[in-house]
Amino acid sequence: MVLRALGFKSRPSGAALKAKLPAANSFVDVTVPGGKGTASVCVEQIDSNGFTCTAAPEVKPGSVAVFVYSSANGKYRFNAKCTGIRGEHAAFDLPKSIETLAKFGGSQQRQTVRLDAVVPAQWRAAQAGQGRGEFVRASLTDISRSGVSLIIGHELAKGTQVEVRFTLNSEASPVTLLSEVMRTSKIGTAGKVSLGLKFHGIRPEDDRAIMEFINKRQAERRSRGLA
Repeated sequence: MVLRALGFKSRPSGAALKAKLPAANSFVDVTVPGGKGTASVCVEQIDSNGFTCTAAPEVKPGSVAVFVYSSANGKYRFNAKCTGIRGEHAAFDLPKSIETLAKFGGSQQRQTVRLDAVVPAQWRAAQAGQGRGEFVRASLTDISRSGVSLIIGHELAKGTQVEVRFTLNSEASPVTLLSEVMRTSKIGTAGKVSLGLKFHGIRPEDDRAIMEFINKRQAERRSRGLA
């Protein structure tokens, strides 16, 4: 208490840090300072000695990476040192502190504007963050900068990784985004399933394209008196 009165901050307890750590089998965005971009990786295991995740291209043993991720309670960021890489797996020390970027609660969990429009799309499985096989036709709706609803003919388990490819501008190349299935629900008697997807590792140019698409569609609806 004396140190706190003098302006010194106490280090967060182990329990407080553990509560903020990403969960096993969840996705996190990782960057290396001075690197060329952000990669989305899957956290595989966490214990008292550290954690492992799928290896990102620019992460090397001894390098310090920046992790950003969201949970049900908020959005967080921390730095961690890579202690080794074996095959497709990278090991890291536990962070000494975790920064809270945003706190979620109630309506704050849907912070981004969503557009209820139907867009033709394609999808394929993306095991360990890598797209595999041929793309299959589908459609998207409930579009936002953080995710979409994918309409297909069968269910996928929560946590499944997929790639979705769709076109937002006839003059631009299709956007391909790594996504995670967050929820699943059947659509009436149509034999279709709606999969709520969360984007991972989205590039700034793709984020901007989605935002411009949403703004354009909303402006069109307002001009027709539909919004």
